[in-house]
Amino acid sequence: MSGIFDVLVKGYSAANKRYVNRFLAVSNPIKPGRSTVETEAEKKAYLELQESADHYKKAVEKYPIIKEIKETLCLIVKDLDDLQFIIEIADGEAHVSVRSNKDKQPTFIIPLYAKNISNLKATLADDSIDMSEVYRYIRVLFIPFLRGLYQTDYSYLPKDKSYMQLDNFIHVEVKPDTDIEVDGFPGPAQATVVNVDGQWLIFEGFQGDPDVKYSMNVIQALEFAYLIRVKLIQADPSIGSWSKLTPIVDQYNELKKKVLVYERKWHNVEEL
Repeated sequence: MSGIFDVLVKGYSAANKRYVNRFLAVSNPIKPGRSTVETEAEKKAYLELQESADHYKKAVEKYPIIKEIKETLCLIVKDLDDLQFIIEIADGEAHVSVRSNKDKQPTFIIPLYAKNISNLKATLADDSIDMSEVYRYIRVLFIPFLRGLYQTDYSYLPKDKSYMQLDNFIHVEVKPDTDIEVDGFPGPAQATVVNVDGQWLIFEGFQGDPDVKYSMNVIQALEFAYLIRVKLIQADPSIGSWSKLTPIVDQYNELKKKVLVYERKWHNVEEL
């Protein structure tokens, strides 16, 4: 990081009395996978994922922003004896394989069901995705995404993370335009996020009285995902310039203000 950037971060840190300033990566080990599919149901799921990957590649023409996504997903199919698939996403393409013990650590670990894989294939097949379908993806990915987001390695960014303005007790939800039920994932996309000794822990549903609550629609959820997973986390670690990094952080914090719907009173300094 540049000297100017470090000075600005230290200045923000000195003034910070509220926000979390240390993030520790949280280990999420997963059981070893196997290298073959065995049953007809497993073969069907594998084929449907491969077909979904083909449709994903075609979608790049319509949604070019897809080319910026770079992730390694591990799908754990709960009703297929926890069979694991790896999906490598980069440069507008997706490659599917059965996860073996030698696969690298994924960026997201996603438990789901065979029905969700069939639904994925069906929604990608028509080359047009509406917001209700996007919400279905979000509901399945919601908790895994938050875990991957908060528990990732941020060591390439300044050690003091208070400039990201994150409280240590957060509620977050994504609300569709109409009520939508997703197979295997009952209830709305809601989570409780807490920081304990620098470690971010994520729980399904709302628990307790949070410091803040963020409620967003599908479009805003996609904006968050893009800003953080593409612009910030996947940024070149040698970015080294406040002038390049600060617009991303500013957009992120401004978007948080837009979706803030609740804040415990004592966090408003003017009312102390």
